[in-house]
Amino acid sequence: MRKLIGITLAIFLTSSLLFVTVCAGAGPVDKPLKAKWIGTTYTIGYCPTEPRTYKVINVGSGVASGPLGSSNFVFVYCVAMDFTDGYGWGIITTANGDKLHLWITNLALDTSEFPVIKWSEKEEIVGGTGMFENASGGSESGGTWTSEADPFPEMGPPPQLLLPAQGWVGTTKGVITF
Repeated sequence: MRKLIGITLAIFLTSSLLFVTVCAGAGPVDKPLKAKWIGTTYTIGYCPTEPRTYKVINVGSGVASGPLGSSNFVFVYCVAMDFTDGYGWGIITTANGDKLHLWITNLALDTSEFPVIKWSEKEEIVGGTGMFENASGGSESGGTWTSEADPFPEMGPPPQLLLPAQGWVGTTKGVITF
């Protein structure tokens, strides 16, 4: 009987050790990312290195799946005057203070139904802080905003005046690996 208990205990401990080793050795995990956002857009002038592009700042908040949960963000863009392309960076901050860093490309605006403007962009996840320190992945976002004024007027030389703030809504779908 003692041998049987000893063998059972040895098998249990070996299985437990193997389980702990496999779990500890598991690398980053892909997780789906879905979010709904609402924010405010500010057009503040030209981008300094590209004088015929507009500098746009977006701030807002939303709710995302998984580890992002309820989050706030700030994005800064340079947008071509013909609205065909834009790029920038973003930081999403979770409720616990961890930050997710994004590189934004392929920002496009459709003004054919002005004053409703449709937008889309792609985001590359490029790390962050806390649980997102080595995060990677990508996503696509899109949505609309209703403009009370031309969001991209012809502006004179600096200093430019701030345009009226404009609200927008959007969604994100992608994958985050961390």
